[in-house]
Amino acid sequence: MLRIERYGTSRFWALYDGQDLVVVTVYKRGAQEVRRRLAAQPPAATAAAAQAAAVDAAARQAQELAEHARALARQAQAAAQAVQAHAQSSGYQPAGPRHPRRYRARLAAAATSGNATRRPAAPP
Repeated sequence: MLRIERYGTSRFWALYDGQDLVVVTVYKRGAQEVRRRLAAQPPAATAAAAQAAAVDAAARQAQELAEHARALARQAQAAAQAVQAHAQSSGYQPAGPRHPRRYRARLAAAATSGNATRRPAAPP
């Protein structure tokens, strides 16, 4: 219960909520206005319900975005398969290294030097 009283022996006015001091104002009218505004605020249960609704809406939006991402991934996979099928049907073969002997020699050198996990640098 909100109540307005003099703040001690001063000329100020205090607004209390039970034993808790809420605000100290210079004019009694100011304390009355604060009390009116606090009484007009929605209760905490309404705020909690609004927050829960916002969380639910965010979860729905995340699910929709995930479904959209899955659809895009399926489209990309289908496009890649179509390109691969077209390449196979046309007889296309990717080109190998320009100088296979040099490439094999570098691989062998890398294997003997202990750098077998790293690929050698590209030929100049």
